[in-house]
Amino acid sequence: MKKNIKINHDYFVLTDKWQNLRYFFRQGYILPHLIDRLKWFYYPKLFIVSTFPTHLELETSSVCQMRCPMCKTTEMIKKGIDFFGFMDLGLFKKIIDECVNEPLFSIKLSWRGEPLLNPRIIEMISYAKKKGIKNVAFLTNGERLNSELTEGLVNAGLDWISISFDGLQEVYNKIRKPAKFDETLEKIKYIKQYRERQKRKKPLIRIQSLHSAIRGKEEEFLKLWGGIADRVNLIADQKRSLVPQDYRHSPSYICPSPWQRMCIAWNGKVAQCYGDYLMANILGDVTVKSIKEIWHDRPFMQLRELMRNDKRLSTQPCRTCSDGGITEEETVVVGGRKIKVLHYVDQSIDVRNLK
Repeated sequence: MKKNIKINHDYFVLTDKWQNLRYFFRQGYILPHLIDRLKWFYYPKLFIVSTFPTHLELETSSVCQMRCPMCKTTEMIKKGIDFFGFMDLGLFKKIIDECVNEPLFSIKLSWRGEPLLNPRIIEMISYAKKKGIKNVAFLTNGERLNSELTEGLVNAGLDWISISFDGLQEVYNKIRKPAKFDETLEKIKYIKQYRERQKRKKPLIRIQSLHSAIRGKEEEFLKLWGGIADRVNLIADQKRSLVPQDYRHSPSYICPSPWQRMCIAWNGKVAQCYGDYLMANILGDVTVKSIKEIWHDRPFMQLRELMRNDKRLSTQPCRTCSDGGITEEETVVVGGRKIKVLHYVDQSIDVRNLK
């Protein structure tokens, strides 16, 4: 069966190639970044296991103040599944201390929850940067941002911040309740204003929206962020169900995640991947073993073998993940540019109609 590995296949960039190039260079650490990108794209395709993960997903918070209709976290809350917690600063420091002398390039301080709810988030960023982690970032809904928090993030040395901003005006207000379109827009503008006032290049500001939230208004959405965001992304809509029967998978798909990254929950447990919201396949515990030991331990090696032998669907997390779903290509025209994007067949959603 033909090998089917897709890297970053859910994200599509709306900003033009020159702005994207500027975004790349403004991140700094050019040579380490290039090496990291080579590992990210080619190690999974060649089945090369690096000595250490090139990237860590650190769940600083599994708690979120929003109940977005497309989110798997919302579905878990509806079903009464308890997974709430904040990563302890001591555990965070233990993780960072191990990474210092390893070939790790980046950490992302978010997974299932909203990182800005963790009261120690600025301390965490500052500690990681002072210890020499090259790329420190996180995803956020942005609703908790205020001037004090924004200034703290900038001063701590955050490298980039990705804000989920689905839709325009009332579409945004419906999806991202209790956030308000105009209020969140002003909060994001202030990141740029304060960054410039401090004569800093970072954090770089990345905006992303689910495609269905802006379908037909992609150009209007991109123009909204002119002079504010450094990069604007579009994300393929996909089901976030907890029920395996809701998915249609390609049996030949090989997920690149086990060769790229490690996902550590707020309590130190290592999930199979960022799609394993239910923590159905625990690969280790960083309070018991080192990251390096877990990366080369039997559970991770077995997972990679399942991927290579087209048996990934024997694991529960893979059966409830859109990655590996059947996709079709479509063309979006923005500013006269034709952008090729994908959508999932039988697994796509229209987030505007979800409740």
